[in-house]
Amino acid sequence: MSGKLREKIPQLDALRGIAILLVIAHNASLHYGTTSYLHPLLDRGWMGVDLFFVLSGFLISGILLDTKESPNYFRNFYARRILRIWPLYYCLLAFMFVLLPHVSAAQGVAIFAKSSPWWAYPFFLQNFLLPLSTDASGPLGVTWSLAIEEQFYLVWPIIVRFLSKRQLAILAIVEIAASPVLRYFLAAHHIHIYANFFCRLDGLMLGAFLAALVRWKDFVRERYIGFALAVLAVATPLAVIMDLRRAEWIVFTFTSLAAGAIVYLAMFWRQKWFQWPLANRFLLFTGTISYGLFLLHKIAFAGVDGLHVNSVVHPFVTLGVILLGSYVLAIISWNVLEQPCLRLKRFFELRRRSAGSGVRGAEIAASAAHVGQAS
Repeated sequence: MSGKLREKIPQLDALRGIAILLVIAHNASLHYGTTSYLHPLLDRGWMGVDLFFVLSGFLISGILLDTKESPNYFRNFYARRILRIWPLYYCLLAFMFVLLPHVSAAQGVAIFAKSSPWWAYPFFLQNFLLPLSTDASGPLGVTWSLAIEEQFYLVWPIIVRFLSKRQLAILAIVEIAASPVLRYFLAAHHIHIYANFFCRLDGLMLGAFLAALVRWKDFVRERYIGFALAVLAVATPLAVIMDLRRAEWIVFTFTSLAAGAIVYLAMFWRQKWFQWPLANRFLLFTGTISYGLFLLHKIAFAGVDGLHVNSVVHPFVTLGVILLGSYVLAIISWNVLEQPCLRLKRFFELRRRSAGSGVRGAEIAASAAHVGQAS
């Protein structure tokens, strides 16, 4: 007897919402500046990317672990990823590389000058082939992290298919431990590590480790609450300190550890004061449309620049206008493009081979949802 995999953990949608708001605030702070007393906080908003990585590693690895013995494992997984990622992404590429240059030759020259080679983007290779992919034109500058996730999706299903949960957990721990060593070596040789695939695996692997951990037969969620709190309390200040010292080689380790602790606590820590914001409807909605917000928010930046809003109002007002524009664009994208494509996932349903297969995943989702509702 097979069963469709229908698992949704609302707290993780809220964490996505928090992550994208941090990223937008960080990019706005870099672009427009803000009041001096808030700049140190907003400047750390880039850490939201590592929260995204941990969430992706956890959810994707969980799906793969729960369905690894199912028929059409590879076809269904890749088809569903394509339906989720490609429509908006390739529309964005067409907008940046085809429409804008056609409308304005000057803008086209600027786009190609800052985002070359352009052909790296259709193949998700911008983080390898551009000298500084983060400096690409407009919304293209944020796609380096999407490229890392797509590269991860390409390889990880094969590894999950042929390794046990224990082997996956060991592999994840080895990778997390090796990452700062690799970054230190590469940074010492003046290689840009911020957008390098091999230098940003900490979060994805930590998420994968959590996915394996919570599916062990003897897993007890309360057993690791104290450890997660300790990791969060230690890793968070160390991440900030190392970021202030520009120690990229180790800061990503601490941000990933802090993000992993937050993900674990969001699912299993029953404290009402902690769960309450994770049940906030605005954050849940923000998490739902976070992909559109992530890819399109820099278009709102361009609108603010074009209207010269930033030159006549307070930076907080500028940030508000950016958020409003970003939400409008993301809502349009969600309703016009993303949702219709996501409905096609019904042709590629993820199924467990038997009722007993992957039961841990269902228990985890139900347990975490119960925590959110009880709060």
